[in-house]
Amino acid sequence: MASNNDEENPEGEVEVKQEEEVLKREPSTMSLAEELKIEEEVYVYELYPPMSGGEHFRDGLLRRLDSQFFQLIGIIVLFLVIVDGAFFFFLLVGAQGMCTEPSRTDCDPRNWWYNFSVQFLNGLFTWMAIVSMPWRCANWMHIACWGCPHRNNQVGRDLYGVRSEDSWFHLPLRKRGGIIIVLLLNCLAQFANQITRFIYSDFDSQNEFPGNIWTNVFFASSFIFAFIGACWLVYEETQLRKAHPPGTFTPGLLEIAEPYICCCKKKRDEVAGVEAEPHPHYFEHFDLTRH
Repeated sequence: MASNNDEENPEGEVEVKQEEEVLKREPSTMSLAEELKIEEEVYVYELYPPMSGGEHFRDGLLRRLDSQFFQLIGIIVLFLVIVDGAFFFFLLVGAQGMCTEPSRTDCDPRNWWYNFSVQFLNGLFTWMAIVSMPWRCANWMHIACWGCPHRNNQVGRDLYGVRSEDSWFHLPLRKRGGIIIVLLLNCLAQFANQITRFIYSDFDSQNEFPGNIWTNVFFASSFIFAFIGACWLVYEETQLRKAHPPGTFTPGLLEIAEPYICCCKKKRDEVAGVEAEPHPHYFEHFDLTRH
């Protein structure tokens, strides 16, 4: 009888049972890569209407921009912004020993290096605006219901209209829209600023009318929009996380840094002879590529 039952069972049923066993495995026994792969397969399978060509292109672009290569470039760009920003500041206030006549803030070669530092700094800011533009545009199209096909954009729904644990998608729609508009204005102001730096490329033209107006207006507005957007986003997500129990959403910036802070605190406590208690979420589902 056993052999007859084995002959009656199709091979497909065995494969289904194997898949069910994999899905029933405890998360602790699976690597994060395996969990994400299974989630993505189920995610795409249950999506209706199916993914469009534009969505495939968007996901591929965002995935590429979130790769380790671009993350490394981002770290290098951030380091160069700090170094060149300091160099720019010292030249701005005249803290340099290159020349003194007629003044420390208006002489050669200081003026040439000042213009170089400004142009280089603006190039770095333009790069940051370029790599952040796709994510901001994708979210704006989702919020404004401009996507094709149309996806549910209610609170808690991601770009596909599927429930998400990302705190960003749990912000009220109007607040998300306001933040995205401010961040898009930051990108547009930076692009306009870069254009003015091409038109008024030398030190004299940037410090004479009308070059000094156009370059400084867009330079300042780009900074203002970036500052407002970042502060608004941090404030809204902080308030959201305070209103919900820990672990409700995927880790944010503070949660990502928390394991390192806890690790340092643990070492300090051990040195002081205090037995440190392990953090309940220490390195749990820790993945930098999600942020």
